[in-house]
Amino acid sequence: MRITWRDRLRQQPRLGDLSRWPPLDPSLVPEKSRKQFLRNTRVVTQVLSGFALADAAKFEGLSAGRVTQLLNRCLGGDAERPPTLRRGLLPHQVVDRYERTGPGDGRFARLMNDVPGLRMGLDQMLLDRLKDKAWAQVPSAASYHAEFKNLLAKADWPLDAYPYDTRSLAYESVRRDLDTRWAELCQAQRARRKAFTSPAPRRNELWLYDRIEIDAQLVDCETSTVGVQISLGDHLPPLRLARFSVLTAIDASTDCILGFQIVFGEPRQDDLLALLLQCVSRWPERGIKTRGLELPPGPGFPGSDPHLPLPLPREIALDNAWINHASSVESFVTRELGATLSYGRPKCPTVRRTIETSFNRLNQRLSHRFASTTGSSVTDPKRESSKNRKATPALSLPAYEDALYVTLAESNHRSRAHLASATPIETLRYQAERRFSIEAGDDRRSSWAPFEVTHQARVHDLATPKRKPYINFEYLRYKGPGLLALPKGEDQVVIRFDRRDIRQGEAFTRDGRSLGSLSCPGNWQSRPHSIKTRKYLFKNCRTLVRRSPDALTEHLQQLREQLSSPTDVAKFLRAYQEFVGGFGLPTSLWPPMKDAEDEPPLNTTIKPAAPPHRSTSTNVKSGRRFWSLRLNPGGSS
Repeated sequence: MRITWRDRLRQQPRLGDLSRWPPLDPSLVPEKSRKQFLRNTRVVTQVLSGFALADAAKFEGLSAGRVTQLLNRCLGGDAERPPTLRRGLLPHQVVDRYERTGPGDGRFARLMNDVPGLRMGLDQMLLDRLKDKAWAQVPSAASYHAEFKNLLAKADWPLDAYPYDTRSLAYESVRRDLDTRWAELCQAQRARRKAFTSPAPRRNELWLYDRIEIDAQLVDCETSTVGVQISLGDHLPPLRLARFSVLTAIDASTDCILGFQIVFGEPRQDDLLALLLQCVSRWPERGIKTRGLELPPGPGFPGSDPHLPLPLPREIALDNAWINHASSVESFVTRELGATLSYGRPKCPTVRRTIETSFNRLNQRLSHRFASTTGSSVTDPKRESSKNRKATPALSLPAYEDALYVTLAESNHRSRAHLASATPIETLRYQAERRFSIEAGDDRRSSWAPFEVTHQARVHDLATPKRKPYINFEYLRYKGPGLLALPKGEDQVVIRFDRRDIRQGEAFTRDGRSLGSLSCPGNWQSRPHSIKTRKYLFKNCRTLVRRSPDALTEHLQQLREQLSSPTDVAKFLRAYQEFVGGFGLPTSLWPPMKDAEDEPPLNTTIKPAAPPHRSTSTNVKSGRRFWSLRLNPGGSS
């Protein structure tokens, strides 16, 4: 039965005198909580001395309800249990717990959190040894346990409570805590972190979506373009694709992979934004068409299961690559997701240990099972032989995509020793059911636009009635009927575009009123293209832009005809992926592979399809789409 603080004083009037309470030295309270602890002490002293609740609350700037809650923390609670007294004055401490007795019931962990200064004092003993202080003790089990008992005595811990109710005084728990903390602090010193002004962070403090680690790995595995179907022909010739990057995101607490993104060429900010958007969105499970590969039962990734929560992360850990410092990435993470960006220290990959471990699993189970592009030397056994380099690689790009998807999905369904033999998906579901978390609604998710770019532009030819007004944006003139509705005397508008597809945009007045859509000239409407692609064409392909009625299609055709090196192949695949509106999709860009009976042998040469006629290049129709239009708002060609 629970009682209030007034009932407790009626049963035990002696508790009305604060001097009868067990003392608690304020110096043992953490510095960040000491001010609130002293304030709480003054409030309780005034009320027990006869002051009215309202007067004591007003004097300290609190509400009467807050004072009542504070008194109940100290004197209220279960009638069969002793009151917490001064321990209830400590802020940010849970004092109403059910006591359990016996080994393995978590009493030691609660003791470390409940006793003021105990955790900090033990860590300080180890830090003094790491800093080679003259007074530092050798961190043995005996000396560590002696310091443990000394700190309990300074905190006036009751002699009838744990650990004094055990014969060994929690010696084994203290010894195991010494091994864990000493290893963590030594690892922090080797990582050359900042001066040890505070203990190293504890791994068991992380919870679901508290920390998401993202990194990119260069896959040095020979793959072929066999089986890649494109709209300009049935197949690509069997060309070599030597290297590409894989961006991966993983939850640090559950070791669960949230998503991945294949990048042809150097990763850009849009690739990172696509991965972030993939992690916080729903997307369908991918169909595996490669023979011999099969997905594990159940959802492969959290985004594929509607019963699992989507993350609103607290911290996103990245390295110091330039794309991670882009303003679009910082804006989306901090403003839309409400998370903190953590770049870590340069040249310290062990700070993101979870994602590095995930890459090691990927290498052992998939990437390093094939011959690499170059190897570390000419005699490296991982290097592909000169005989095989003249032939088509045995692994095709669609098959590698399927294998990568299956490998990462199986990793989420493999038991982990540090997760008590549970799988990452099971751990994520377990934590989601037992912890309060905030999820963004569908209306908020629909308003997320990480690829959106906004500029202020000037409207031209407003005073010429025979000409349509226009704005200049990325080398082209954009026109729209809404520009005629611009109030007289104003010539500045705000324009908004999707950076992945800038064929159309939207204009607004400076006070936020919509002026409708804007469109670029018709000869640039054939295919979706990004700002970077248009800049590249105008800066490096001026002749093509001037003479061609459809510069985009002809540029893509030229890239296809100049596939002389693996770098050119990667450049063509990235341009094609953008021009069909498939950039940033979590499912496969390529259509499903046919059965083995229908496929030609890998060692035969497939002749490239004949290029379309120049005069009909603007009328080339896109092939069948193998992704959801709902996930592809920019792909309308």
